[in-house]
Amino acid sequence: MTTFHSLKVARVEPETRDAVTITFAIPQALQAEYCFRPGQHLTLKARLGGEELRRCYSICHSRTPGEISVAVKAIDGGRFSRYAQHDIQQGMELEVMVPQGHFGYQPQAERQGEYLAIAAGSGITPMMAIISATLATEPQSRFTLIYGNRSSHSMMFRQALADLKDRYPQRLQVIHLFSQESMDSDLLQGRIDGDKLRQLADHLLDFSRFDEAFICGPAAMMDEAEATLRELGVAENRFISNALIHQVAM
Repeated sequence: MTTFHSLKVARVEPETRDAVTITFAIPQALQAEYCFRPGQHLTLKARLGGEELRRCYSICHSRTPGEISVAVKAIDGGRFSRYAQHDIQQGMELEVMVPQGHFGYQPQAERQGEYLAIAAGSGITPMMAIISATLATEPQSRFTLIYGNRSSHSMMFRQALADLKDRYPQRLQVIHLFSQESMDSDLLQGRIDGDKLRQLADHLLDFSRFDEAFICGPAAMMDEAEATLRELGVAENRFISNALIHQVAM
C-alpha cells in the first residue's frame, strides 16, 4: 500500500559537498507507521516544474522514535537530487511514503553473528542503519565494513562511522578503500572489485567466517563482489544485496 504522509523537515545536514542527510520529524500518531527494518527506504514526493516526481532513498538512521533520516547524494542530471541538495530546508513539509523494501536485516538480541558489509559510495546509507542497529541489539555480534570511495573528501558519514568505531572498538572493523587518493598501503588503494577482495583475503580477512554478507552499490560492483566472495568461501545463501535504487530514478 503506497501510503504517503506530510512530514516536516527537522534538519538538513551536509555530509559531503554533494550529499546531505534529511531528517524528518514524525508526529506521535504516525510513529508506528514509520517503524522500519534497517535497510529499508523512504519514497519522497514533490512537484517540480509542474511534474510530480517520486524518488527512493535509503534510511540511514532514526535517532529517536520521533525522527527518521535519509541521505541524498547529487546525481548528474538528477532533478530531485538537485532539489534536495539546494532547496529542501528545515521547516518545509514533504510527502513521504511509509518505509518499504525487502533489503536489510532485523537484529535479534540472542544472536551472535559475524557480519560483513561491502558498500561503494552512497551504498553506505542503508549499511549505517544495519550496522548501528545490529551492534546495539546484538551485544555478542561483530561487523566488518569494507567501504569504497574516490577519496576521503567524498566519503559520506565519516564522523558517524568514527563515532560507531569509538563506541564498539572491539566489535566493528572498518576498512576504507580509496580509488583516487594516495594511501600508505597499496592494499587500501583502488576500487572494490574481485582482485581487491582477493588481496584482502590474502592479507587481512578470512571471508569464510561471515554468517551474512550485505552488499550495496552499483550493480556491476555487487555482481563481481558476490561472485568473488563465493569463490573465497562465503556460502551462496548468506548474501543480502541491494542495488542503488535512487540512481535508477533521478
